[in-house]
Amino acid sequence: MVASLPKFSTQKVSFISKDLNNNKSYLLNWYTNNNHTTPDFKPGQIYQLEVNLKPPSGTVNGVGFDREKWLFRNRIDAVGTIKSFELMQNSSHHLIHQWRQYFSTQIEHHFSTNSTLALIKALSIGDKSHFEHEDFQRFQQTGTAHLIAISGLHIGMVALIGWLLGNLCFWLWPQQKLSKITLQVICGLIMAFLYAGLAGFAISTQRALIMLLVYAYFKLTKRNSYAWDVWSFSLLAVLLLDPLNVLDTGFWLSFCAVAVLIVCFQGIKQQRHKLVRFFTIQWRLLIGMLPLTLLTFSQINLLTPLVNMVMIPLMTFVLVPLVLLMMVSLTFLSFIPNWLIDLLDYCCQWFLVTLDWLAVHAVVPVNFVIENIWQALLFFSGIVILMLPKAIPQKFWGILPIFLATLNHKASIPDGHFRVSFFDVGQGLAVHVTTANHNLLYDVGAAYDSGFNMADAVLLPYFKQNNIHALDTLILSHQDNDHSGAAEFLLSQLKIASILGTEEKHQPCITGVKWQWDQVNFTIISPYNLQPYLKNNSSCVLKIENADGFAVLLTGDIESPVEYRLAQLPENLIQSEVLLIPHHGSKTSSTESFIKVVNPKIAINSSGQYNPFNHPAKEVLEAYQHFDIPVFDTQSGGMITLSSQSGSAISQLRQTAPKIWRKKSPE
Repeated sequence: MVASLPKFSTQKVSFISKDLNNNKSYLLNWYTNNNHTTPDFKPGQIYQLEVNLKPPSGTVNGVGFDREKWLFRNRIDAVGTIKSFELMQNSSHHLIHQWRQYFSTQIEHHFSTNSTLALIKALSIGDKSHFEHEDFQRFQQTGTAHLIAISGLHIGMVALIGWLLGNLCFWLWPQQKLSKITLQVICGLIMAFLYAGLAGFAISTQRALIMLLVYAYFKLTKRNSYAWDVWSFSLLAVLLLDPLNVLDTGFWLSFCAVAVLIVCFQGIKQQRHKLVRFFTIQWRLLIGMLPLTLLTFSQINLLTPLVNMVMIPLMTFVLVPLVLLMMVSLTFLSFIPNWLIDLLDYCCQWFLVTLDWLAVHAVVPVNFVIENIWQALLFFSGIVILMLPKAIPQKFWGILPIFLATLNHKASIPDGHFRVSFFDVGQGLAVHVTTANHNLLYDVGAAYDSGFNMADAVLLPYFKQNNIHALDTLILSHQDNDHSGAAEFLLSQLKIASILGTEEKHQPCITGVKWQWDQVNFTIISPYNLQPYLKNNSSCVLKIENADGFAVLLTGDIESPVEYRLAQLPENLIQSEVLLIPHHGSKTSSTESFIKVVNPKIAINSSGQYNPFNHPAKEVLEAYQHFDIPVFDTQSGGMITLSSQSGSAISQLRQTAPKIWRKKSPE
């Protein structure tokens, strides 16, 4: 049964389904590339499906979106691809999602501009799938991402409208049995619940509703509703309702933001001008949320208070009321008046144009990564001191622990040594090599028609986290998508001094190219030429070696013919302690003669979990076992890191940073 609002794109349709036989939930995808028609999946429909299911999985690099965590938190039991389907019943289940589907269809019918459509869908039914990747980046850079997620701000605004409607109803029809405050609370809650239902009762709306219910309880029982009482009762209720809320970044951000607001309101004099109070609150909110924001996003915009002063009123008092008016019109009239369509379109474009201007002129980004618990504690202690009431003297000392937390204590790489990180990019390849003062990237992983790419998902977040703002050299081993597909996305956002590759626009990556960085030697040992282009067998093979003789051999997708030729080289040119298994462990590579000549102590393979090629092949693993060479694979270990200083000791992120959602369930 379709149990969520389907998300349509040009490449696929995705939705959460519920198996009526075992009550399990699956995230299913119907890909349109190989199919002539796109089925009109609707919430509540019951289908008989032929599905290729896989266990929940995702890449593990310590940065970016953690798909495994998201699947675990949303209780998704498996991920699947629909092979065939047959509609069995148009069920009446999931009326809320059917309601959302109706509004979604009507919105698409009345609004044709992509940007307007995306914004209205996000604010009305909580569907953010129509935003482009650049849109999300703009919201995050300006510190306004909270405005497009239906959460406390929006639910609170709608509840306020309901409160005012309750006040109006009591003024028109005063009742003794129903007090004014009771009517206001009831109307506010009804409006809030309806709006949360439109958003599919998303996690963020559930938290806001619980806080409203707690506040309503205090009001209806005529108890003094102290802010911290409401906050603590709401926190307890949210965790009792669903303990997995602790896995949501929004849970921590929302409750911490409310806590900071409580402190702000208690510390600001009411006689101040409202505009001054609003700006002061925004500034204190920026400071109070600093540790958690840096811990979550590794970046803040110092001008966020100014941006929010402009964008929050536009969103709260213009867009949200107009969107609600549109929903009321669709509900009772089954159409949207032309004047409202034009007004909404104009206001949405005005909102987005204003945001674009602010993204250029009102962004002062500060990038900083909190890597240790002591840094977080120093930040937190400094913020607490700065947020203390005015009666506390010498609060400026709070700057000291914040300054100490920003000091860079990361161990640098000494001259003559290097570190290699094999990213977990699924069925692809990306390797980062660092010396004392230089950075090299070997391959960039894949990019897909949907816009998803490994540069935005993995590489750029990693570089941001490690304060790497430019690369000295990028090597694209060959032109296959899983190795060079994300290059365009990387080049658009990161400075790269030189690019070696197999295309004419790149510097030729051929035998004889060599250089030295910080007493570490880099040598290209294959191919001899790039014409004709031989696809996998034209892969650039790079050897990295320091003065102590510790070497790593990166092989791209070379196959047995190239391996045979390389095996004829003198041992000192090919022998390496670490070997990247060629072609992801395909049985067309890793010949015994090649392995014997390279004579590695360890072998690293880059492949994706449950990949359709069954890499690494059983025969390949047996070949390495024959030489007693341990094999480490990104699909089982996540990102793999090693250093010439530590020799053959390696670090696998799945083992060094274990999480409950990464544990494999028994077959």
